[in-house]
Amino acid sequence: MADQAGQTGQTGHGKASGRWIVIVLFTCALMMWGIVLLVGLRKRAERTGMRETAEITDTASGADQVKLWMRSLPEKWVKVTLVEGQGYVLYVPCYSGNGLLSTRTIADSLPGLSCEFCDSLDDYTVTSILRNRKDSVWQLRLDPPVGTVRILPVNDSLLKAFPEAPFKDRLLLWTRPLAGGRVDSMIFVPKSQETEFETLRAEDENPEGCGGTDPD
Repeated sequence: MADQAGQTGQTGHGKASGRWIVIVLFTCALMMWGIVLLVGLRKRAERTGMRETAEITDTASGADQVKLWMRSLPEKWVKVTLVEGQGYVLYVPCYSGNGLLSTRTIADSLPGLSCEFCDSLDDYTVTSILRNRKDSVWQLRLDPPVGTVRILPVNDSLLKAFPEAPFKDRLLLWTRPLAGGRVDSMIFVPKSQETEFETLRAEDENPEGCGGTDPD
């Protein structure tokens, strides 16, 4: 009887162990199948996203093609500054001038941007241009890379964001990161539109003027 009971216990224990093995194997199979499915869906989404991006974006790369695109842009751009109570103006600080940005598309030269009186920004090569067919936004890639330069069409959406600014046609937005997580944004309009904006000189805003000669 004891032998028979022992055999019965062993048989029951074996059946329980087998059942757990099946459950564990089945669970592992489901997990593997889920992982494979997720990886497949992710790769498919990445391929779809890359294809959609390629379909709506034109790219100019190489000096000649970049210069060809840039020749359709204004050659000179002036900086406009938001001043509280004044709106967007051509702001002339003490001992300096208002920011002036120039495009470079001449032969035997790399395409580029030059920024005078632009807060330490200087001269940069434009290595490529991305143009979104959907919203007509251009993005210029610079060398060395300093922030992001985009050229935006002045449409109804943009005018709603700047209801009192006399923006027309298009504007150039240059954003760059600063220390402490801050971001500096500069807005330029074609120089041909500078008469649409009032000129504000720092010396006129200060009762004491600019304090004599340039300290530098």
